[in-house]
Amino acid sequence: MRSFNFNGQSGDENLEQIITARKRKLAKQQIVFSFIVIFLLIILGFYVAQKLIYSEFDGYVQTDYENYKAIDDIYVFDHYKKVGDFVLPGDTLYSYMYLSNILDQENLNQEPGVVIADRTARLQQGVNGSDANVIRVRIQELRKQIAKEDHDIRFGLSDNSHKLDLQRELAVAQEQLKAALSKDNVYRRIGQETRIAMHRTGYSRCKGESSDAVVFRCFYNKYSSAIRYAIAKDSAVVTKFWTTPFSPAFKEDPILQLQPINFQKSNMQVVAYVPTDKMNTVNNNTIADIIVNDDVQFKAKVSLLGVRTEELPKELRNSLSHIYTVVIVVFEPLPNQVMPLWAAVDHVPVRIKIKNLDNGYKGNFTDYWYINGRTVTPNTEKAIQLQIKKQRERRYHDGQNI
Repeated sequence: MRSFNFNGQSGDENLEQIITARKRKLAKQQIVFSFIVIFLLIILGFYVAQKLIYSEFDGYVQTDYENYKAIDDIYVFDHYKKVGDFVLPGDTLYSYMYLSNILDQENLNQEPGVVIADRTARLQQGVNGSDANVIRVRIQELRKQIAKEDHDIRFGLSDNSHKLDLQRELAVAQEQLKAALSKDNVYRRIGQETRIAMHRTGYSRCKGESSDAVVFRCFYNKYSSAIRYAIAKDSAVVTKFWTTPFSPAFKEDPILQLQPINFQKSNMQVVAYVPTDKMNTVNNNTIADIIVNDDVQFKAKVSLLGVRTEELPKELRNSLSHIYTVVIVVFEPLPNQVMPLWAAVDHVPVRIKIKNLDNGYKGNFTDYWYINGRTVTPNTEKAIQLQIKKQRERRYHDGQNI
């Protein structure tokens, strides 16, 4: 009974199967572990190779905006652009007038002359019309009296002398009526001319209004010859308005802000934080890859090496490094590159990537400027003169291409 086996197999055979299964499972685990280790080693090797081949620094984009400021005390009228609009050279940005012109031409508490003239013409026309109506009534009464005198003369109740007096008064009244009608025509023409003048100057559209915006809009319509216009000089995007339509702006007050789309016009630069122990990887001839994100990057060349030193921002500090004072290196984008406009906005964070093995080092005294006790060294002076010569030639050829 002790040797009985339900499966019909011996104990030794079962033991061999268990050992074989365990060996297979252990082999699979070893293979999986080996793949994981190899993968980690590849990542570590790639990371070490990246650190040996490239150096990366934190930085940001720096651009200047074009601000339109009031050159004197002015009053801004209409805005012809709004925030986000694209501006081309020659586009009208806003209209304005000098406050001195407005104060010299009109007192805001005094009625304009054209309004006074129109009201005077209307008043005179109304008074003359009333006088004409009185004369018409007098003529009707004189005609009734003359008819009554004719009746009395026929029956011998009156002589002809009183009738003659009434006829003379009637003739005078008729002449007065003709004169009044002539004056009415004159006053009507004057009224038409004053209304045309009011419509032309804009006061007719502002009649009965007293708000400052309406008053200055009347000035805007009246003194159109004194209106000035701000014109865009280059292609740009409107980023901010500090003023509203029909509002004053005093001298040096900002009115409008534009972001030029030209790298040179916007003075676009890339500011890099370079630790002092990494300055050997950067020189005057270094060309770096500026990485904005995975999809956007461009190339830039060193324009100013060691402009100043700054404290590295806390959010960029590495707990493994104790070098917090960094050297500021300025890069300028190379020409003929394409990037989205949002990437050229002030203070966009970027990564600066430089090849350690090919950092532009030439060894001809142009890599760094060396100084002695008084000025630059003779070799550095020669290199600077050579650079100035190349810049002049490049500018000359650019002028020829234009």
